[in-house]
Amino acid sequence: MSERTGPRERLTEQLLLLTFARLTVNSAVRFVYPFLGAISRGLGISIEQAGFLVSARWAAGLATPLVTGTVGRRQGHRRQVTIGLALFSLGAAVAASFGTFAGAITGFAAMGLAKPSFDVAAQSYLADRVPYERRARSLGVFEMTWAGGFLIGAPAAGWLIANGDWATPFWVFAAILLAAALGSWVSLDGSRSSPRAVGKLDWDASALSLLAVMSLFAGGAEVLFVVFGVWLETSFGLAIVALGAMSVFIGVAELAGEGATVAVTDRIGKRRALAVGLALSAVGYALLIPGEDSLVLGLGALGLGLAGFEFAILSSVPLQTELKPGARAQLLSWTVVSMGVARAIGAAVGPGLYGSFGLAGNAILGAILNVAAIVILLRWVEEPGPSD
Repeated sequence: MSERTGPRERLTEQLLLLTFARLTVNSAVRFVYPFLGAISRGLGISIEQAGFLVSARWAAGLATPLVTGTVGRRQGHRRQVTIGLALFSLGAAVAASFGTFAGAITGFAAMGLAKPSFDVAAQSYLADRVPYERRARSLGVFEMTWAGGFLIGAPAAGWLIANGDWATPFWVFAAILLAAALGSWVSLDGSRSSPRAVGKLDWDASALSLLAVMSLFAGGAEVLFVVFGVWLETSFGLAIVALGAMSVFIGVAELAGEGATVAVTDRIGKRRALAVGLALSAVGYALLIPGEDSLVLGLGALGLGLAGFEFAILSSVPLQTELKPGARAQLLSWTVVSMGVARAIGAAVGPGLYGSFGLAGNAILGAILNVAAIVILLRWVEEPGPSD
């Protein structure tokens, strides 16, 4: 970057780089859901075994606090971002290389460790530089890449699978993320985190309750999300390219939730916005019960549920970054762990629940978990005050 670039312009360039990298990471993570059937057929495994690939990916995130406490604290966010992207690239390549369940689960686990390590470092890097009062807007732009992973990444992956095989998207994402890792090392500031962001994490009822909230609604989403591609494929006979098109619809719904975060969360308060998102998700999941046999109603209900989920999770990010400003990266890391455990459980039990009770069983569990999250949020989680 030019020496004449001012701090604001430099931060904008860094935000764009991190956003592009995260869009690619999220695309590599999210395309798996609509194409889980294609991946299972390519590997010659059952859909239940394919669900364990997703479960292993989330479970690997349990090591995130260790990574953050060593690489992140001692070496700074730039190195953690770079290592996270490089490890994800390696994991994607390993998953695609062997054509076996063992090789795939190894690659998925590497990607599962890499994603939250990158996410925490990138979120902390930006949070260190943006005041709390404006943080939902800046981080909201960054977090829109979750919907982008479906809106852009899933259709692209569907095209790659249709014109190649199940492994082709992994190779493409691996190449892009290796380049992004090199770009991050060159472009990001190498300074350490601010002193406020590297202190000891002091657990209290509010912080512990927030972890419970994040776990419940993450598990509620995962138990549905892991089977939605199989549901569309088996119930309505959608082909690979059609599944990619349906992913665009879901991505648009999620993007609406993310856009709402940028527009209103700073104004109404992060805690209140999180509660609204959880309520919308619960309603959407409940509507999947009568919508299981209707493509229009089912997709509409799923879209509402995921829009609420996105509004909730994006509203929660600035709340997480300021609830314990003296230990920002540590709290983010433990949030990743709690959500990862919940998602791993959801991915493991979701296919079996679907096989036994149909989509309605998954929908009922998802709605119940969101209602429980609302109760805990409103009872025990506090809204932080303005930052300095």
